[in-house]
Amino acid sequence: MNTYQPAMAAAMIATALALPTAAHAGPAVGLDPTGNSAYSSYADLWTNATNSALATKFQSDFTLAPFTPYVSELRSQMVIGTMANGGTLITPGGLNTNYELSAVVRFEELVDRQTDTTAHFTLPKDQSAGMDVDPLHDKVQNIAFYFDRFGPGNASQAVPGDGPGTVRCYGAGNTAGCGGAGDLDGDGVMVMSGHLIFNEANVTTAGGISTGAFDIRFQIDFVDSRYLDVATGSVFQNNITGAATMPSTYSPATMWDGTAAGGVPLMKFDGSGSFALAPLPEPATLALVGIGFAGLALGRRRKLPA
Repeated sequence: MNTYQPAMAAAMIATALALPTAAHAGPAVGLDPTGNSAYSSYADLWTNATNSALATKFQSDFTLAPFTPYVSELRSQMVIGTMANGGTLITPGGLNTNYELSAVVRFEELVDRQTDTTAHFTLPKDQSAGMDVDPLHDKVQNIAFYFDRFGPGNASQAVPGDGPGTVRCYGAGNTAGCGGAGDLDGDGVMVMSGHLIFNEANVTTAGGISTGAFDIRFQIDFVDSRYLDVATGSVFQNNITGAATMPSTYSPATMWDGTAAGGVPLMKFDGSGSFALAPLPEPATLALVGIGFAGLALGRRRKLPA
């Protein structure tokens, strides 16, 4: 059961979109839905229409002492809902009606502090090859963006959500029924990918309610300039805050890569993504941009299966 009020969510989104350009750190990113490098719109802030995620290898049995840091894994899929530039909403025509921009994320995170009610996540030393969502490009690519046109009379086949078969269509996982003419597996065209350079998250559970603040940043290594005008080496930053109750009513059967969702912490959160020309300095607080609501089940005192 969600614990937030729709009016509060709308106010938070409006506040974030009203921030000056400097708050987003720039630069503005150009988009050409025709794939001809004729960029028709520029935006410095992308907001997620919806974002689904799960955490595997997370341990919620805190009876072992002393605590030893360990590595868990996060998988996520998002669809870009709106775009803004300098605080002005400039969502391009056709977005999520004729075409979509979506992304998949897969990375390892280090749980370096944990109690029976709190957990802190940061970066491990390395990312394993199993976290690579784009093996065609250098480094372990932890995020990959796709541009996908909808066929006549069709809508998105890759919208994250709740229930069996909703989080799908990307990677080599659950892709049945996802494709269309010229797009047999539903992936669309990969237009951008990058590797994780920063991750910090704090999650606290009290009274059965989990709240958290998340700061996740990726350095862009590959860009298809037919669709996007952004320099490689730029940084894409996701800021998310959220709250959820347990047991969760959000329960997709699998993630896009086929990872079974049963028995692991599930998250339903919406957030914002901004771009920077170079890695951003560490924020004074993780709750810089509050657009969305996340859930991470920390309340159960047992070890969850991977």
